[in-house]
Amino acid sequence: MSAIITANGINKAYKKQQVLKDLNWQIKQGDVVGLLGKNGAGKSTLLKGLLNITEVDGGEITIFGETSTALSAEAKAKISYVPQENDEISWLSVNDLLKFRKQFYPRWNDSKVSHLISEWNIDISKKMSELSPGQIQKVLIILALAPEPELIIFDEPAAALDPAARRDFLKEIINLTADENITIVFSTHIVSDLERVANKVAILDQGQICYFDELDHLKENVVQVSVRDPEHKYSEIPFALRTKKHSQGVNCVVSQVDNGWLEQMKQAGIQVDVNPMSLEDIFLELTA
Repeated sequence: MSAIITANGINKAYKKQQVLKDLNWQIKQGDVVGLLGKNGAGKSTLLKGLLNITEVDGGEITIFGETSTALSAEAKAKISYVPQENDEISWLSVNDLLKFRKQFYPRWNDSKVSHLISEWNIDISKKMSELSPGQIQKVLIILALAPEPELIIFDEPAAALDPAARRDFLKEIINLTADENITIVFSTHIVSDLERVANKVAILDQGQICYFDELDHLKENVVQVSVRDPEHKYSEIPFALRTKKHSQGVNCVVSQVDNGWLEQMKQAGIQVDVNPMSLEDIFLELTA
């Protein structure tokens, strides 16, 4: 698949705080990427920087092969973005807002709009300022899906949704992923949402994408290794992220399982257990 987004050497600082530092990232067509990071890690800054909503201090970003600071009208029409904060015109009714936004796109799926309005019980006669945070978030998601974009970027899309609405939103995302032409990037702090819909996970830490791979690969590679060896005869554990010794041996989290080392331990008669970890625990280990 071709690259939809390419970021090389991205830097961004606010006053003296470096938020993004020489960040490199490439997202391919059809990827559904969950972006994880601690609060304040710069997830929103990164997503806004990719779309040139926030100006970066240095580096190069291309989307659909075009420089992000000079996207053509054709490229812009392929992109939808759902921000954390509502920046739509507050005094417009939902119905008028939908009509207004429809004018700017060559494609607009009225059937999907009607379906989601009905499914999510949105009163389109109400002004945006009269809606609850959850209802506003639903409208923003509808506005993003209506133009049938090829790239959708969500910034904490389910943060204001109740459990039922989150489930319906994720169902829509799963339906979208059936189309290999659609690329989705979403930041979230709800790990279970990421596991339901993403095929790749990116972890932002200390201004860089410290991990980016298939979700299944991440869960296979980052595991807990327990060595039972009271005499501590084992050799150093390869790819160790965190090691904790105890009287009976050592517990360790590794970023990759070294099968050669496992065989060496087996030949030495040392018991080694390899146990999977939850995605939440993996995230905490990689950003510790």
